[in-house]
Amino acid sequence: MEPHYQLLASVLMGVFVFLFFLARDYFKSLGWMLGPFDPNLGYPSAAKLISAANKTMLVIGALLLIWAFIGPAPYRRNWELEAMGLALGALACYVLLILLASSRSRSTRQ
Repeated sequence: MEPHYQLLASVLMGVFVFLFFLARDYFKSLGWMLGPFDPNLGYPSAAKLISAANKTMLVIGALLLIWAFIGPAPYRRNWELEAMGLALGALACYVLLILLASSRSRSTRQ
């Protein structure tokens, strides 16, 4: 596979994996697709969402570190692009989610 496409696919997969680990209970029901969107992804407050996002990012980071130390099967080419893409996608989604949740909680406190 072309390395640019491999990195792009890995970034998108990183976003998907992060959101799946963070809000799998919210996405199980079809209310997010058919009803009003909950910006807290099913959590009672933005603070709980931030706490869950921190824990999720720690788990994903630990799994990626383990994967980097163990290494893939010998037939995989450019496996480091996959690990970097997963980390980059999860990190970008994490930063965006934290920024939006903290600004939302800050505006409700004022």
